[in-house]
Amino acid sequence: IKDGDRLLLGLSGGKDSLTLLHCLLELKRKLPTKFEIEVCTIDPMTPSFDPSPLIPYVESLGLKYHYVKDNIVERAQKGGKNGAIVTSLCAYCARMKRGNLYATARKHSCNKLVLAQHLDDCAESCFMSMMHNGFIRTMKSKYEINAGDLTVIRPLCYCRESLMTEFAKANNLPVINENCPACFEEPKERARVKKLLSREETLYPNIYDNIRRSLIPIMHDDMESILKCYTEEAVSKSRKIKGPGRKKKGFHQTESNGQKYDGNNDGDRTSKEGIKPGGEANGSIDSHISSGKQLSDWSDDELLKEITRRKANRFRLAGAMKRMDKNDPKELAKEDCKDPTV
Repeated sequence: IKDGDRLLLGLSGGKDSLTLLHCLLELKRKLPTKFEIEVCTIDPMTPSFDPSPLIPYVESLGLKYHYVKDNIVERAQKGGKNGAIVTSLCAYCARMKRGNLYATARKHSCNKLVLAQHLDDCAESCFMSMMHNGFIRTMKSKYEINAGDLTVIRPLCYCRESLMTEFAKANNLPVINENCPACFEEPKERARVKKLLSREETLYPNIYDNIRRSLIPIMHDDMESILKCYTEEAVSKSRKIKGPGRKKKGFHQTESNGQKYDGNNDGDRTSKEGIKPGGEANGSIDSHISSGKQLSDWSDDELLKEITRRKANRFRLAGAMKRMDKNDPKELAKEDCKDPTV
């Protein structure tokens, strides 16, 4: 949160968003940073969920309040493919609510949307993504939406859900229970993962401290793209080379670039990406410079790999250099001997 920011808090009426509202008010009161807070609630207009009691409460706090009504459940009946009912009402509702929040933020010149997901939510999302999507990711702590005009932040992403529960009870906050029948008519996967992690926490009390530390890298805005890049590269290498029939022992097969390789000597074969099996990438900046390739000719994947490679090397070297005296040439010589590239 910076000077001049205009924040729009998504307030559902649950314990998490109400707690975050009071945290922001306290920060605004104490911090030298000057920023504005506005609040928005999306009413899906279902009989089982009525957030309208929030209107007088938020107005009593002296905040600008945007109460948006959107008959999401009715639209979901024809919001699916070819005008059919949507396959997942919860997912559809979440997308529609987020779209309304974006529109409200733009309409009232708010540059940051504040959401109240906490550490438990992030941990559950990560485990669900790994188990069902085969990819390591979770909700980001801060990111810019694709349109580039709005930033989403989650200030509570390192906080346990129990903190919000205690705060809401201690301060008698007017919590609106989420009792939508579409969400609670049957046990959901998130609730199952929550129980799974709760059981593990009884055996390992510090599990959420370790999960929080593990999630820090993948909460970064760029990490998902980096992981996807390496995943696609690894998967593409594992695919067999297309060709007529099965490759025989000692058979010389021709690549699409016209080069031949011996089927018995995979170690000498270099892939199209410039990477030898078990070796390091040749697609670094040095190899491109020697080949006369300009930086403007690099693909996005090549640039991403180069940046990641440099960061990884710097991190590895930083750990090694701390363990030896920089002024001792003998120690430096010993370290050089350990490096096969020297």
